[in-house]
Amino acid sequence: MKLPGHIAATVTLLASAISLVLTPSNALATPTLPASSSAAAPSLHLRILSTSDVHGQFIGKNYFTEQPVAAGFAYLAKVIEEARAEADLHVLIDNGDLIQGSPMTDWMVTAAAREQPLPLTQVMNALQFDVANLGNHEFNYGLDYLAQAYAGANFPLLSANLKPLTEAAKNKLKIAPWVMLEKQPAQAWLPAVKVAVIGVLPPQIMQWDAHYLQHQVAVEGMYEAAQRSVQEAQQQGAEVIIIAAHTGLPKNSRETHSSEQDVWSLAQIDGVDAIAFGHQHELFPGTDAYQLNPDVDSKAGTIHGVAASQPGAQGEYLGVIDLYLQWQQQGWQVSRSKSHLRAAAATPDTNIQALLAEADQATLAYMKQPIGHTEVALSHRLSRLQPTSAMQLLHDAQRWYVERYLDGLADESSTGTEQPWQQLPLLSAAAPFFAATSAEEAAQQQFTFINAGPVTIGDVGNLYRYPNTLDVVKISVAQLQQWLETSAAALRVGSNEDPYSWVESQVPSYNFDTIAGIKYQIDVSQPIGQRVTILDQIATEEVLVVTNNYRANGGGDFAGLDGSQIVFSSPDQIQHILIEYLKQLPQPYLAGQQLDKNWIIVDRE
Repeated sequence: MKLPGHIAATVTLLASAISLVLTPSNALATPTLPASSSAAAPSLHLRILSTSDVHGQFIGKNYFTEQPVAAGFAYLAKVIEEARAEADLHVLIDNGDLIQGSPMTDWMVTAAAREQPLPLTQVMNALQFDVANLGNHEFNYGLDYLAQAYAGANFPLLSANLKPLTEAAKNKLKIAPWVMLEKQPAQAWLPAVKVAVIGVLPPQIMQWDAHYLQHQVAVEGMYEAAQRSVQEAQQQGAEVIIIAAHTGLPKNSRETHSSEQDVWSLAQIDGVDAIAFGHQHELFPGTDAYQLNPDVDSKAGTIHGVAASQPGAQGEYLGVIDLYLQWQQQGWQVSRSKSHLRAAAATPDTNIQALLAEADQATLAYMKQPIGHTEVALSHRLSRLQPTSAMQLLHDAQRWYVERYLDGLADESSTGTEQPWQQLPLLSAAAPFFAATSAEEAAQQQFTFINAGPVTIGDVGNLYRYPNTLDVVKISVAQLQQWLETSAAALRVGSNEDPYSWVESQVPSYNFDTIAGIKYQIDVSQPIGQRVTILDQIATEEVLVVTNNYRANGGGDFAGLDGSQIVFSSPDQIQHILIEYLKQLPQPYLAGQQLDKNWIIVDRE
């Protein structure tokens, strides 16, 4: 009797399984599976889960308010567990910018200096991460700290376009360009799926953290490194290839790629099945920031037809890419794919919280150490609209630090060490990292606010949220004008009935630099690039600008900065400079002094 096709296929599969079990000589062999009929061929659901740009939000807490936040590993744990249960196989990837950006990571740096154990990998091991790709912020504290932060990891660290050069760097930077994961289905008679994961990061780390990385490591373009790794993975039998890319796409632009944002190119590498990306803190699928990019479908979550996800920042979302596999004669093949995001759970996982309990208490104690006083409240509620005391403190501290350095040069001038640039005008550039950009954000107090009175370490971390170091650049007055014009693009024509209507919220606050040391006005009724009038006469052709290392090395594309204009680089982080500045003040900040209202928006009351 001839059996129906689907029953015959089932009998054939069962016979293969029985033969595999009963024949010792075939115990390690790959079973022969039918491929003549796609309906009869075995199929699997492989789910790729990703976190990215978590920035130290491990436990789900706002340490500045001491209130819980539905974000981070503690709030993603249940979502990860549920997402895994819905698929036959799964891969969990962290895509970088993990070990910097929160009070807990600030405390971790101080704990590492005292050689205390750090909690990160214990939590990641509990969540069963398969791999971690390095991002740019992994290098903010140097290679020693990176090694300490990931010590004890049960998963590999990836970076295909990063190469340690020295023995010291090789010992501290235990990375692989890619890794092969063999994922075994629950049906033991089915062959394991060979999944390759490749990691890349922005080459700009060599600029942004040059003081740690110069002569220690080398980087190459992401596309070249990823393409080479894809070919290697294919040669070694990879059936599914995933790129973990700590990079994004040009936003609100028809430009397709750059050396920093190059997912568009990566998605065109032959053989790539999925891309977990990040760096830009966007939600993909879902954002309209990439709607001008050709071959990008922000609703379907594809780039050149390749399924992709980007889960925002702070662990608020989990990236999910579903690959549906079918067995063919040559092995497992992706038949279709889709992607989506899942929000963090409303309640935390108590097991993850327990693992972080000691670190949580240590972080709270660290935050409360007082280091100075202020006579006025320091607030970024209006820092996108007018000069504020909070911004003036940043400018004052930056210029104080460099002036001390220049005074030291002047004392040494008789020895012939005087620098030709030390007599130039000294200006300061800084941005409000956590500022209100709308009336809703202002009402919800989504901005830095420090009460008048004692200032703690936690307050300084609230005021300046990145571990940037300080640089001084020497630029022309024309470049200064360009700097101000780039910043002025963060404003628009508004109504005085709603002050925040003057804010261009599409431009992030970290790209709204104000510059102290000169007076200027911004006329937003003029075209972008023609808005700023410098009101002071500058007697020199060049000026010095104190800024952070990210901006000085080209971050944000301001004034043609690329690192070559740097005349002084500080080894000290700006957060530490703020602490030292407040400590040395003989009286509370701004006591008896006035706010310097050195810039205005024309026609805004």
